[in-house]
Amino acid sequence: MFTKILICSDGSDHARMATNHAAEIAKQFGSELIIVSVYNPTDVPPPFIGVPGASLATATDMGSYVRELQQSVERDTGQVLEAAGLTYTCRRELGHPVDRIITVAEAENVDLIVMGCRGLSQWKSYLLGSVSDGVLHHAHCPVLIVR
Repeated sequence: MFTKILICSDGSDHARMATNHAAEIAKQFGSELIIVSVYNPTDVPPPFIGVPGASLATATDMGSYVRELQQSVERDTGQVLEAAGLTYTCRRELGHPVDRIITVAEAENVDLIVMGCRGLSQWKSYLLGSVSDGVLHHAHCPVLIVR
């Protein structure tokens, strides 16, 4: 039923829970898994924020910051899938998260998008996270939003 699943991850606890659900579905259907992490350049971090445990370059170079942030998300999300005995591929995207997730889902022809209900963004919406709400309303395929 689900041959290809897109897992949207930002490294949040909700994204980790969503990854657990995606892993269970993938095991049941033998699905191909794709992790997508999207960095929105308009969400500029405060100067010298860096990524915990990352190199000093992340504190001074935006490109290094984004690269190490996405590597961290991929590593954390990938550990969940590897623990379940699953393989996966990763996509790193830059831009508005809803637009990039929808574009990747269509380009990869996925059957299911799995994501958490809230992420790590600075701005929270009232019911669902603004990204999950946007994806839910614009996706071409079913969307599983995990709380």
